[in-house]
Formats: sequence, C-alpha cells, structure tokens
Amino acid sequence: MNITEMKVNQLKQLFETFATYDNPNLSNKIFILSYGNHESRCQVKEFYGRTIQQSWDKLMSFYRSLPNENNYLRVDLITDETVITYDDLLASFSEIKRNNYITFGIRLEGFKKRVFLKEELVANAILTPDKNHKVGQNAPNMTIDFNNYAAYVKKKYNVQEHSLNFLLKSKIYKFSTKAYFLDVNDSHELENYGLGNEFRVIDEDNLKSTLDLVIKEGANYLVNQLHEDGKFTYGYFPCYDKQIRNYNSVRHFSSVYALLESAEFLNDETMIQRSLEGLIWGFEHLSTTIDDNYLIKDQDRGEVEYKLGAQAMAILAAAKYTQITNDTQFFEKMKTLTHTIENKFLTSENKTIHVLNAELEVKEAFRIIYYDGEALFSMLRAYELMHDEEIFALCKRLMTYFVENNYEKYRDHWLSYAVNEFLKHEQKNEYYQFGLKNALSKIDFIEKRDTAYPTMLELLVAASKMILKLETYEHRSEVISDEDFYQAKARIFEVMEYRAYHQVTTGVMFPEFAMYFKAPHKIEYGFFARHDRFRMRIDDAEHFLSGFVNFSELTYGRD
Repeated sequence: MNITEMKVNQLKQLFETFATYDNPNLSNKIFILSYGNHESRCQVKEFYGRTIQQSWDKLMSFYRSLPNENNYLRVDLITDETVITYDDLLASFSEIKRNNYITFGIRLEGFKKRVFLKEELVANAILTPDKNHKVGQNAPNMTIDFNNYAAYVKKKYNVQEHSLNFLLKSKIYKFSTKAYFLDVNDSHELENYGLGNEFRVIDEDNLKSTLDLVIKEGANYLVNQLHEDGKFTYGYFPCYDKQIRNYNSVRHFSSVYALLESAEFLNDETMIQRSLEGLIWGFEHLSTTIDDNYLIKDQDRGEVEYKLGAQAMAILAAAKYTQITNDTQFFEKMKTLTHTIENKFLTSENKTIHVLNAELEVKEAFRIIYYDGEALFSMLRAYELMHDEEIFALCKRLMTYFVENNYEKYRDHWLSYAVNEFLKHEQKNEYYQFGLKNALSKIDFIEKRDTAYPTMLELLVAASKMILKLETYEHRSEVISDEDFYQAKARIFEVMEYRAYHQVTTGVMFPEFAMYFKAPHKIEYGFFARHDRFRMRIDDAEHFLSGFVNFSELTYGRD
C-alpha cells in the first residue's frame, strides 16, 4: 500500500470526527488541505460546499489525484468565523502583542476568494512588524507586507496581485479551525495552545513520551547542523530558509555540551563521536595561546575579543565529554583554560572580567550575567573530574563573591546550575539561601512568561535539584522554616512542570508546523523563538535540549 492509499484510509476515518465539529451557523463548509514533502513548503488548498459532506468529497477527490509523494498532510475545518471590516482587520493586527503571535486565519470573499491559515500568514511573513520594532522592547504594530503577500498569492493561486485595494470591497472573515495532522502511521489531533501555537495534543498522559521524542529528534536536528569538519550551521530564519551567518564561540561549545547531555540521555555512541568532532574543531579553530594564556577567541565586527563565557563553555563541554567517556585527553586544556580565567578574567578582589580585547586589555568588565555562572559551573565540573584543589579554591572564591555581592538579584539559570553544583562539595546556609532567592524571586514572572524562554526551565530544574539537597540538609531549619520549605518546594516543582509543558507547546518545530516553511527537512524538530522571526540558532537548541533532558531525568528518570 502506497502513502496516498494509506492516508486515504486515514482520512476516511477522520470524516466522522470532523462531522462532530460542523457548525450549523456557517453557510459555507470549508475544508483546508495542506500537503507536501519534506523538501519544500507545503501547498494549501481550500474546498467549499453547502454541506460538510460536499466539501469533504471535493477534498477526497482532489487528494486521490495527487502524486504519491506527500509526506505531510494536514486537514483543517473552519469551525468559527466572524465578519469584520477592513479597519477591524487593521485594528486586530495592531493589537498583536508580539511578532507572529497572530491567533486567527483570514478569509476573503467577493471579487476574489482567498483563505489563509494563521500558519500561512506567519510562515510566509505576510504579516510583518514596522521598522521601529525591536524584539522584546516594543509592540510590533503588524501590517500586511504586500511583496510577501503577492509572492505567496502567486504561488498559491497562480494570480499576480497588484495592490490590496480589493480588500476594501471584500467581505473579510477572521476564522478558527479544527485540525488533524497525518503522519505515516497515525493521525494527530491538533490543539490550539494560544499565541498562534497549534500543535499535536500534549497532556499529562503523553508528556513523557512527547519529551522523549522531542529530545531524540531535537538532538538529531542539532547533529544535522554539525558539518563533517565539526563546525555548526549557526542558525536559520526559516520563513525563507535564510542562514544566520554570525558565529559565536560561546554558543559553539555550549551547543556541543547540550549535544553531549542529549547523547548521554539517549545512550547514543554516534552522537558522542559527533560531539567530539565539534569539540576538536572548536579547540583547533577558536583557540589561541598568548603569553602562556590559553584563550578561546571570537570576532566582534571584525575585532578579536576573548570572553569569560567562551573559556567557561569550552571547559564545560570538555568536562562533559570526559565524564561520559572517561577519555582524559582534554585534562590539560581544561586546566590551562581555568588558569587563564584566574590570570586574566578575575581581579584580585574576585570580581570577574567579562571581555578582553586582542591585546588582553579589559574591553568590557561586564557584558552579560551568564558568564559568571558559566565560569563557576564549568570549573566545578572540571574539579569533579580532576580533583585539583587549586581549581576548587578558585571556585570557592567566586561562590563567596557572588553570595557577598547578592548575585541572586540576577535570577540567572547558570547561577542556579552553579550553586546546585557547588553544594555537591560544600554545603553552607548562605549557599542555600542564595539558591532559593535566585529561583523564588523570579518565580511569578517565570510562570506568566508567554514566550518559550527555555532558560527558565533550566533555572527551575537546577533549583529543584538544589531543594532536594536542602530537604536532607542537617541545618535546614536555619535556612528556612519547615512550612516555608514545603511551600517553596511545591512552588518550584509546580512551575517547573508547567514550564516544561509550556515550552514544548510553544517552541518545538513539530512537522505539522515545519511543513509551512520553505525547507521543512532542515528545521523539523528544531527549536524556535516565534517572536524573533522564528529564529532557530544552535543555542536555542542547546537551551531547549538541556532543559528537557534535565527535567526528564529529574521527573521520570532515565530509561
């Protein structure tokens, strides 16, 4: 049985389900069929009928006529629609909170008939923010981009549009749908999670299996970004398969680290080997030695700079590889990278220096808080492997400085990792207090944050591990009362579980969404930032994978 025949049988079984969503108030019964293969953007076609059976028969007749090469198949039934004016439409666009957060499709009726799913609108950049929009800083003020609109209409309807004036004379509808996605073996009911996200149903019963799938396929996605030489494709803006040309040494090594975490979780030897290739490429192409200082270098607008975060992530990736494989070939590199942190990135007062210029002079004393937690966390991992007391003394200097200078005010995920790691080796009341404040002072914001924001899950998983240590700490009552402890524990675990669910329903490029972009095979099961043009960088994959792997291990254990 070929793919078309299999899916015809699946479609037949779906009709009765769709019939239960038939809205008697709609005079037009409209099915929308999205179909295509892994290599290119799917095609979308609508079918009208006076009855749901009539429009369904048209869909089935059309589908049977298609060649047997459609890996992707999604069916939407319009279940609700509202007539609006052109001014109402513009007002709806202006009310969209963030770029690409459109929650409705648009249907036009009159001289021209047009139907656009919300997925078509965003994946083809038909709605775009104004020129003053800055991601995360102001409203997008969305409008129709005529050039993108015209290009897509030409592709979809084979008609050349010359203006949007016909909108003024058209009947305009905002609509919502019920949808199913068909893969080779099964059909997936799609759920509307809000903010434009409509993916397969994910609930308490299948969250574990979904996360297992996402970790496996997401790690494979990251492996696919790794070239044979060990360098990554840095990222994409997927609407038009535009590569992000920058490169960043911090993100190179942190992505290798996340890949190693995933490989360990999946027990995948091939993935470990590919990670090694990335690690070796990084050391060969992103490092240099200056006056006995071993440094990881970067280019910023053509200028060489050296970042504390890059030193840290190189150590962390090397330590993870060593921990998994017991291969000690990177011990010397970890040691010299650590000595360079002490010599060049730390003042006599134990304050970190974030960025040096090509002459190893201070370029920026502070750039981003991530670097501080990364440095402590990575050196603790190196110490755990090498048992070098000089490294632990350096770690203690940093930990003491962070506590004394209230670094919990930054509410940073790397600091959460670091304090949990430090508590493996030395436990003090003030360290636990630091870790609790780092998590709890931000927890309401974390719970309400609408974007995927994967570092929030990382922060809470590390905090959850820390609070489990605190549970058996002999001086716990000096840190927190019993009542407050159990409230804090419940709150951290509750929000952690919610963030894992929110993250998987807002930032994973499932096939039912990837199909609408230009090159689905490149992005399927990757991870995206919807409000930043669906940006898909290797560090997005890194944070999603690390969060999911650590959450899954903590919550479900490792199979």
